[in-house]
Amino acid sequence: MTTQATAATGTYVIREARNEEHDAVGRLTYEGFGHHLPGAHQPDGERLQLLLDAAARAREGVLLVAEDTETGRLVGTASLLPFGSHLSRQAEEGEAELRLLAVLPETRRTGLGQRLMDEAARLATTQGAKRLVLDTAVDNEPSQSLYRRLGYIRRPEREKPRPAPKVQLVVYTLDLTGDHLEATNTNPSANR
Repeated sequence: MTTQATAATGTYVIREARNEEHDAVGRLTYEGFGHHLPGAHQPDGERLQLLLDAAARAREGVLLVAEDTETGRLVGTASLLPFGSHLSRQAEEGEAELRLLAVLPETRRTGLGQRLMDEAARLATTQGAKRLVLDTAVDNEPSQSLYRRLGYIRRPEREKPRPAPKVQLVVYTLDLTGDHLEATNTNPSANR
């Protein structure tokens, strides 16, 4: 389940996290969302637990990591959760959910986010999912731009109001049954 890629800053492998890496993946997730930066907004207790508890995400689904093979450092992560997982908040029957996609700030714009998403879509397909679903904050335009570029479609009919101070979420899905798979399999850069 590994894919290798060469990026401007080194060579990366996308793979499933090992049990002994779960604490490191939790810290990576926290830092990938920028909470460690000076003056950054801190998550509430429930969100903090979700970010740090990578072991729970591994038990519920597939915990992916991006490893820099030159340094051995973990620099990105994403969780693929099946329909019915208690950590899933959007997946419906026939769908898998992508959650907590995070890359360290210094490795952004290297294509790692896309590579993690591509691997999650490939795995979801092998698990029999017909669609991949994800959500993000309504004001997270950089992520939404990436999702649209990768063929995800916004689903406003699935968006539910959230009480303040919770951030409103937007929902996107990717069809895994047709054109997306062909594009991923024929585009050499899609699986780097």
